[in-house]
Amino acid sequence: MAFCRRIAALCIALFPACAQDVDFNRQIRPILSDKCYTCHGPDAANRKTKLRFDLEDFAKAPLANGKLAIAAGHPEQSELIARVTSANKGTRMPPAYMGKDALNPRDIELLKTWIAQGAKWQPFWSFVPPQRPPVPAVRD
Repeated sequence: MAFCRRIAALCIALFPACAQDVDFNRQIRPILSDKCYTCHGPDAANRKTKLRFDLEDFAKAPLANGKLAIAAGHPEQSELIARVTSANKGTRMPPAYMGKDALNPRDIELLKTWIAQGAKWQPFWSFVPPQRPPVPAVRD
């Protein structure tokens, strides 16, 4: 019986519910901030291209080649996914010469899932007004 519980716990830990929405602020923004903002972030002095991942309008705008970096609902059409999964060192992002490691498979899957779910963007967490949780029902 204890063995079955351990197997069940392991399965739950390794295979979380696929139906859960990916949270931009908790799961996606940290990836973009750590791996992409050096060249595609808010610092104009370090920015290498017009593509920015810190602002939704720039991240979802058509690129110079007509493709979309983030094609909401279509990870297979997203240049971001093509670049982070590329085996070609010349096109892979983040580039090795910047001293950044390639994204790990978990982060790539999170990005794919987020884009497939519509690439819902959220304002930075500190700009989101707090909301009071619902009051629990009370029985006498």
